[in-house]
Formats: sequence, C-alpha cells, structure tokens
Amino acid sequence: MQVIPTTFDGKRSIPSEAVTRVMLELLELNPEDIVLEIGTGSGFQTGVFAGFGCKVYSIECEPWIDTTKAIGDYIFLYPGDGRLGLPEHAPFTAIVATCGILDIPRAWEEQLAIGGRLVVPIGAPESQRLTLFVKDRSGLVPKRIGAYVRFQMLREKPIPKPVKPVYKERPDAME
Repeated sequence: MQVIPTTFDGKRSIPSEAVTRVMLELLELNPEDIVLEIGTGSGFQTGVFAGFGCKVYSIECEPWIDTTKAIGDYIFLYPGDGRLGLPEHAPFTAIVATCGILDIPRAWEEQLAIGGRLVVPIGAPESQRLTLFVKDRSGLVPKRIGAYVRFQMLREKPIPKPVKPVYKERPDAME
C-alpha cells in the first residue's frame, strides 16, 4: 500500500499527479461513462477525467471557476452542496470525490448506477483511504484501497447571510 502526499494548506488540498493516477486507475473511465465529480476545485482533475471522452458533471460549494457555462463538450459545472449530488443528471456510472469524507452520503449511493464505481477518500482528516466501491443490488461494496491520502474534508455550501436594508433619512425629506 502506498502513501501519497497531497499539498495541503489547512484549507484546500491539491492532489499530486500520483494521486490523480491512482484515482484514474480505480475509476477505469471510458467514453461511455457519466461521471459525477464532488469538488471541482480549480478544475484540473475535472479536465483530466473528461479527457477520457466521458461526460463529467462537477459540483463545488465555493467555485473557483465560472460555473455558469460548460467548458468543452463534456464538462458541466455546478455550484452547490456536494453531499446532495446532482439527482437531475443521475444515474452516474462513476462518482469521484476529490475531498475527504467520514461517511458516504446516501444521495451518492442512490445516484450511482448498478455496477457503477465510487472512488472516495474516506476517513478522518489526518488519514484517509482512497477506496473503490462498486454498487450492486445490495448497495456499495468496498473493492480496493488504492492509497492512503489526506484531502480537505467535504464542506457544506455556505449559507448566505440575509442582507438587511439600511435606510438613511434624507435631510431634505423632512421639509
């Protein structure tokens, strides 16, 4: 088993090329796949996944890139809470999380097709197992641990704070 470092600044993790290679090995992507990526980040890995000719739907809670348009023919970007996935585009033949999780959200299992692959860094923030799960009729079955990694943990989309209007009295309004 290999331990692969990622760049981690306490806020964001940037997977190394080695981590990306392991993710690709576990995913076994092909042009027929419809992929859900949880955590777009800078979009680098999104482009790598789409390079296999598959459709990639990617969701990010705090987008760094313009999510109002598709980039290329096969990448579709969405702002939102990754825990919820994108049910309107399911079922997915593969789901890949580029953020750590303690437990797999139910929505991901529901949105993954039978026979679909889920690759996720699962475990505590200090040490996660990059694990391949395959969905069968009974649910998700762990198949292989590809590496021990450390990713930023999945976060919820920030809740916007309500803006209270501020009214100022105009001096001439009193006359």
